[in-house]
Amino acid sequence: MKRVLVAMDDSQEAKAALAHALEQFPDAAIHVVHALETSTVTFDLDSTVTEEAETILEEAETTANESGRTVETEVIFGHAAKAVVSYADDNDIDQIVVGSRGASGAERLLLGSVAETIVRRAACPVTVVR
Repeated sequence: MKRVLVAMDDSQEAKAALAHALEQFPDAAIHVVHALETSTVTFDLDSTVTEEAETILEEAETTANESGRTVETEVIFGHAAKAVVSYADDNDIDQIVVGSRGASGAERLLLGSVAETIVRRAACPVTVVR
């Protein structure tokens, strides 16, 4: 069975990435992660940042459930791109799906910095969704 990782934040692009993964990989185990920058996080379990991360992952679970699917979720710590690539390596992920934060005009030609770094560093294929 294929293992697909979706990097999740609260952007529309990340939500589109999750929808894409659920549709395109119907037989895959879907892992959804949200990265928290360790420099901005206090490791107090009651922190607002941690609660926001859990809310994002709960919304991902709800989206999956509405599609008749389940997902594994996890909050990971560190620089987002590095943490996603590390998670993929450690969990035998076959495919990463990530949203791009391209805006409009010339900015659409550029990937978001996190997506770009994941594409460059991942050992597995990466799909970038707008």
